[in-house]
Amino acid sequence: MKKTPIQIISFLCVGVCVVLFNVALLSFLTEQLHIWYLFASIISYSLSVLLNFTLQKFFVFQSDGEGNTHKQLIWYVLVSIVYLSINTVSMYVFVQWMHIHYTIAQVLITLGLSVVNFFVNKHFIFKV
Repeated sequence: MKKTPIQIISFLCVGVCVVLFNVALLSFLTEQLHIWYLFASIISYSLSVLLNFTLQKFFVFQSDGEGNTHKQLIWYVLVSIVYLSINTVSMYVFVQWMHIHYTIAQVLITLGLSVVNFFVNKHFIFKV
């Protein structure tokens, strides 16, 4: 098991990769496929959740017990649904009311949720 400072660095590296994936997919869906930014945000967020779960489980928290994967995934998805709700409402507020570009809004929202996400994952979902 990695110590917390190493986990934080690993978490940040994984987070940057997942945020880049999320924003790139969001931009592609919105700009190239002309999907409304809120729907595109939901799609890109959902796919990012799967990538993030895999990278956090095996790279950040090194929780490779096969017996726990199913349970961890269920909890991770449930928590991610809460985050998705917060993400979607925040995205609407940032873009429609505050007139912030949707990609910048997504990055800001992701940064805010990431702090909480680290502690939830470390102490609840991937705890050994």
